Formats: sequence, structure tokens, C-alpha cells
Amino acid sequence: MTGRLTMTETIILSQISTSQGGILRQLARILILMSLALALAIISSCGASRGLSIDRWSIEPMERAPDLIMQLIENAGDRTDWPNAHTVTVVDFDSTFFYPDGNQVSAHYSLIKLMTMKSTKDYGTIPLAYDTQQMTIDIVYVRVIYPDSSVAYVTEDDITDETMDTYAGMDIYWSNLRQKVIHLPELQVGCAIEFALRIETVQPMLDDMMDARFGFQSSEPIMRTESKLVVPISETMNWKVFNDPEGKVQFAEKTVKDSLRVYHWWGEGFEPLVSEDAMPDAGEFLTKVLASNTTWEEYSQRVYELSKPNMVADDAIRETVADLMKDAESDYDSIRSIAIYAAQVIRYIGISLGDKEGITPHDVRKTFQAQSGVCKDKSALLAVMLNEAGFESYVALSNPMQHVFYDVASNQFNHMIVVAYDRAGNEIWMDPTDALSMDLLPAYHMNKAVLICKEGGDDLRYLPVLPPETQSGSITAESRIEPNGDYIGKVTITGKGIYDQLLRLIFQQMEATQQQRFWTEMIKQQVHPSARLTDYSISPSPIENLWEAVIIEIEYEIPDYAIVAGDYLLVRSPLATGAFDIMGLVLGQTVGLAERNYPLNIQFTLGSESRETITLPGGYTSKSLPEIVRMDNDAAEFFVDYTIDGNTITYESSFNVKQPQIPPEDYPDYRNTIRKSSAVSQGMIILTEEGGAL
Repeated sequence: MTGRLTMTETIILSQISTSQGGILRQLARILILMSLALALAIISSCGASRGLSIDRWSIEPMERAPDLIMQLIENAGDRTDWPNAHTVTVVDFDSTFFYPDGNQVSAHYSLIKLMTMKSTKDYGTIPLAYDTQQMTIDIVYVRVIYPDSSVAYVTEDDITDETMDTYAGMDIYWSNLRQKVIHLPELQVGCAIEFALRIETVQPMLDDMMDARFGFQSSEPIMRTESKLVVPISETMNWKVFNDPEGKVQFAEKTVKDSLRVYHWWGEGFEPLVSEDAMPDAGEFLTKVLASNTTWEEYSQRVYELSKPNMVADDAIRETVADLMKDAESDYDSIRSIAIYAAQVIRYIGISLGDKEGITPHDVRKTFQAQSGVCKDKSALLAVMLNEAGFESYVALSNPMQHVFYDVASNQFNHMIVVAYDRAGNEIWMDPTDALSMDLLPAYHMNKAVLICKEGGDDLRYLPVLPPETQSGSITAESRIEPNGDYIGKVTITGKGIYDQLLRLIFQQMEATQQQRFWTEMIKQQVHPSARLTDYSISPSPIENLWEAVIIEIEYEIPDYAIVAGDYLLVRSPLATGAFDIMGLVLGQTVGLAERNYPLNIQFTLGSESRETITLPGGYTSKSLPEIVRMDNDAAEFFVDYTIDGNTITYESSFNVKQPQIPPEDYPDYRNTIRKSSAVSQGMIILTEEGGAL
């Protein structure tokens, strides 16, 4: 690189406050050039290597890697040292310089050793995603260092710049989403990839906001990592290290000529995070640093100001609102009508129409006219329609899939939803991107963070965890055993909350014949191979009708189901097998691990209640009923009971999961409860013929 500033750097530097004159501009220029061109990093390692330094920004070609690099690669170890890893990051550096307006220049350097054949395949191409509206990426160099110290370089011809097709599957077609794909030369086990990048924003997501995150841990081991953050002296960053129980991350702060503030974090020996099935997003547990110069209230206010100009209704929107409300009998009916319209009529399709697509909603009049948009566009339109209907409403930032850390007000969001208040002041949350939720807000938002974007700002908070009874399935059956042992039964399945939504989601994808085949196979596998469906129905029609709960009715027969053994009649409640409880079958797959180091992420509370009455042929009395079970702990609750009254046997059970995430200390109780519920499903009812064996 040369010492000449780019045009962008020149323009940004000219915006720096003149109150500190040429000294600040000169220092900023020096720091940019130091961070991105010629800075020498001290690499701390073991023994004699401590104090060695490498020029991580040199782009001078070399045929052989220097001894220092080879020593670092060798000292990083191999599969004998890291038996569960595929790579090891030898060193990793990040430097970020913020301008007063929130724009930034960042530099990144990595030296990664490949230890398995899988890693050589995985690193054959390296995609670098970026948003042309917000940033540019300059690949300073990429080179492969082989075990014999020979070096192969990636040339410009090996780098392609292409549109991202990843989001097409989500119906997002933003032309500004692109990726640079680095195609590496032949890789082999034991080689290392060394690369340096420079990233510069062309506009901040939110003006004047400085928001940084630095990772110190991943799913692969990291030997050493270092991060620097440089901001104007007028800015004080709120920062915190997360998930560092051993205190490995070190910190130092200094000022430069009373003009710039430098934050410096570094650390060594970060073990890989070993993931578990069904755990929350790994980012919740990785060692990292978050830093920001703002508060949640300021963040909320900024998004409000950014969105407000595009949230103005026109006559067409007002006419639609009036039409949607004309038959409403309550505030909630009015709000539901408008929310369902936004969720089901406004299609989820993303087309790039302006700046800052990641957070700025399109003009709601354009969204309404196009009848399409992504979460921010649909949410903005819904909020405007609700306000036109007389209900105070706001858009809100959220992240339904990942934990948002409260301590630092940084950009940790990936979604936008809506909150409204009826005339009694009741708060009603809605997600207009989900077209199948009767409750308007899907249950997977439980305990997730939300930031309401309103004038004057608002604080971050977390949505409540709802009782499992609000997310419960109801399965009832009326059945009888014929004197010849044939079973004839009718099952009715319905649900509330996430249970209702699950039924819609599954059967929306199936034609009627496929649905019947689904249930036939389920009953044959779980209850008896001779079972056959005699009638089937599902309502409402269409299943997207959110004004009615889903009701499934199944009639079926099983020849010779009851076993006649001399004076005894043996029968089992088909409902007790769990064949008709779809959610229960799913939960049975969550207890494969004997113990856990991380929570089990179910995402919501849920429950199910089952009740079957079986009418017996005359002449039999109870000999033995399956055991009565009652289990209750912090994670789950399970109950099963059998009673007999005359010639009628009643089976009842309920199962509730009390927490969206089951912490490791509660997992053993949860696992035992699930396993017990599965075991008792095999319980046999033993009847004896009156006057027969005792």
C-alpha cells in the first residue's frame, strides 16, 4: 500500500472537528496507515518465541515463509493436540477505527492451520459477504504456506465478486448483498492460510453510532487473538467481555495526543466450544467483547427517527383499515384483522429500494401498493395501519433466534415486529412475517429481547415466558372394543398457541390424501400394523384461517386389537402410545444426551393433554391397570392415570414443558420425565372375564 489517502479517507477526515485542528487529522491519518499498512504486532507465545514480531500487512511477494511464521505454525500443534478440531487459528488480529459520524475502517489478519482433510475441502473457497450500501472489502492478500515453507498466492483472477443467492430462498432479492469468493490453490493437511482484509463503511447503519464486536473463541481452537478499537477522544465506549470465566481476555486503554482513545484487548489459549445437539446459538456462550457508544434509549430513538419519514398513510391504506374493522366486535378483533392482513396478504419478498436496507423500512405507501416487503417493511405498514385504526403502535427490533446481551447497547438484532395497545392499555405483540400464528406473535419469541422504537426512546426488555397451558394440544378419543376384539375409535386433535401453529405448518404442506397417508402410517407404526382409517377431516378450510382453531378428526379401526387369552382380555389405550401427539413425538428426540453442558433449546413452553374413554364388551372386570404416574420438577410435569367405571376405562395424561430453555442442572429431571412418559405408553390393561380367573 502507498501512503496516499483514498478519496473516502480524505472526505471523512475533512469532517473531523476543526477545533482540534491539524493535529487530530494528522493523527487519524497516521493511525489509519499504521493499522492498515505497516503495523508490527508482538506475538506472544511459549518459551523462546515470546517477543517475536511479524509484519502482518506486508504484501511483498515471498517464495518461502520466514522462520517465525513456520515456528508459529509448528507450535500450534496438530490433531494429537486437538483431537476434535479441524483447524487451529495461530494468530488473529482485528483493528477498527471509528470516525465521528459512525463510519469505520477495519483491518483483519488471520493465520489458520489446517489439520484435517475436511478442513482442506472446507477452505477450498472462502466467501466474504458484504453490503454495497454500507461497506467495501479490500482483500490485501491471501497466501497458502505449505509444510515445507513454500508459499502460493491467490491472485486477482482467483477472486470473484458475485451476488449472494443465499437469501433467495428467503425471498430476499437485494442487489446490494454481494460476496467476494476467494478460490484457493491446492490445500493439504498441515498447511496454513494467511490473509489480510480491509473493510471500510461508506455509511453507518445509524448516524454517530459506534458499535463493535470482537470474537475471542470459536468452534475451533485459537492460540492468540488481539483486537484494537480507536475512537475520537470525545467518545467513551461502554464495553464488556462476555463468557470469560478464567479471565483470559486482557485489557489496556490509552489516549494519543489527547485526540484519540485506543481500547486494546488480547488473550491466548482459547479452547474450542464443543457444540451439543439442540443447544441455543453458540454465540450466547462464546468469549467475546461488545462495545458501543450509545444507550438502548438512544438506539430506540435513532431507529424511530430513521423510520418515521417512511411511516405515513395515504387514502388507500385508510380505506383498507376501515374495511378490515367494519365487522369487528372488540378492539382485539380490530387489531387481529389488521395484523392477519399484514401477515397473510402482504407477501414476504425483499426488493432493494433505498439506502440502509438492513434497517430502514420502505415507504409504507410503496409497500402497500406492491403488497410485499420483508420484516421491516411489513412491520412498518402494520404499525401505520394500527395507528390509523386508533391504536397506539410501534415497530420494535428483536432477535427471535439469538440472545441479546443487555449490558451493551449494540446491534444484536435481526428482525422487526410490532407492538400495539388497545384502548384499555393492554399490550399486544405481533409478528407480521408469520402467517400461521393464531396468537399473532409466535411462541418462539418467548424470553427474547425487544426494543420498541419510539420518540424519546425505550429500554431493552425481554418478552415474558408464557405458561405451557397456553401452548397446549388437546387430544381426545371415544372408542370401544367389540366382543371379537376389534377396536373402533374416533380421535379429535386441537390445540392452542404453538401447538395449533404446528398443526397448521405440517398440514398446510400436504394434500388431503397425503394427510390421510400420514396418519395411517403413524397409527400403524405406533399403535398396530393392522390399523386402517375409515374417516378423516381437518378444519378450518383453508387452514390459513386464523379465526378458527385447527380441529382434526380421525376415525379408524384395528381388527383383533384386544388380545383374548383364556379368561383374560389384554388391551392398551392407543392414545397412550403418543401416536396422535405430534409435539410429544418430537420431544422424545430431545433426550439423546445423558447430560448436557449447555441448555436444551426448545424455544417455547408447551404442553399436551390426552383423554380416551374405552367402552369394553360386557362380562369383563378390571384385573390390572397400568401404574399411575405423577412427576413434577422445575423443567417438566407429567401425569398419567387410568380409572374404570363399569365397562368403561378412562385414560388421562398431561405433559408440560415449563421452560423455553432447559438449563443443564435441570436436564436430568427433564430427561427422566420424558423417558418415563415413553415407558408408560406401553402399559397394558388386563381384564378378566366375570366369574373367570382371579
